[in-house]
Amino acid sequence: MSALKDSNLISIILPVHNGQAFLEDVIASIFSQSYSNFELIIVNDCSNDNSLSIAEKFAKKDDRIIIVSNNDNKKLPSSLNIGHKQAKGEFITWTSDDNILKPNFLEKLIDSLLKNQVDVVYSNYDVINEKGSLKRIHTTGPIEHILYGNKIGASFLYKKEVFQELNGYDESLFLLEDYDFWLRASIKFNFHHLEENLYQYRLHTDSLTSNIQYNGEEKIKHRQGVITMFKKNADEFSWNNNTLNLLLDSFLGEKIDISKYLNEKKVIKKDLLKFNSKGFDDTKVIFGLQLLLRNQLMTNNCDFKSLIEVLKKERQLLFHSSFSKKTTINYILKSVFL
Repeated sequence: MSALKDSNLISIILPVHNGQAFLEDVIASIFSQSYSNFELIIVNDCSNDNSLSIAEKFAKKDDRIIIVSNNDNKKLPSSLNIGHKQAKGEFITWTSDDNILKPNFLEKLIDSLLKNQVDVVYSNYDVINEKGSLKRIHTTGPIEHILYGNKIGASFLYKKEVFQELNGYDESLFLLEDYDFWLRASIKFNFHHLEENLYQYRLHTDSLTSNIQYNGEEKIKHRQGVITMFKKNADEFSWNNNTLNLLLDSFLGEKIDISKYLNEKKVIKKDLLKFNSKGFDDTKVIFGLQLLLRNQLMTNNCDFKSLIEVLKKERQLLFHSSFSKKTTINYILKSVFL
């Protein structure tokens, strides 16, 4: 048990919208924590199922629960901001109504944050299915790869001042509010990656992740949000259009033009290193780019022309010491004989 057991109040924000299916499980996991000095702020976002009654049942048993009910459905980013503004803790985390905190989640994160003297700590986590069975372990980080996707994920803890300094979550970026928050935070604050699995992230048909993939309206909204978010960064850091388009294509799952990258690689790399160049390890930033481009080679640019261009202009995309030689050879053979 942590020596810091009762010294730091942690506020846990739990936005809920029609989450009755798994709500009891997540609340039970919170009250099974080895670290007991926390408050749980449940933001009921106009649920029309039994979510509120479930929350009230738990609140009657433990005065660490605070329930806030929205008068209308404000969506996740707004509910997060409402919950954070109620928080009394110096440290904050939030979770979804379908995920699970492992018993040592709070204890491990607060210990790591304080010992490493950082502003944000995040960890790896399990990905589970609807029934709670393990599908895989998701390894997060490093923070230097944040421009290539949400490398923080679902298991994290941060100082309240992070939220305050950033003026909270952008309410116009529903479905992207967390990624945008981490992008902005990574410019100003120090992060630490904890190599432990402390959380369970549930995949199921009614999750927000599934809505992005299968709901046409949400998919369009998500795409527009991605463009807005990256354009904002492009303006702030004076990125070249090729840099912006590369990041947009990568995030939206579209084909990256390897030829265009190879012709503009010096400008693109220079642009990417403008993003928190003081706080990040430049070598890791560029390696993340190489990983991204190598994946593009293997999946979308498997042709002889691309192979020759890479061999001439950036052989590291094929022959970096950490890359699989077998995969590289198979790519070369496929490119030659297709």
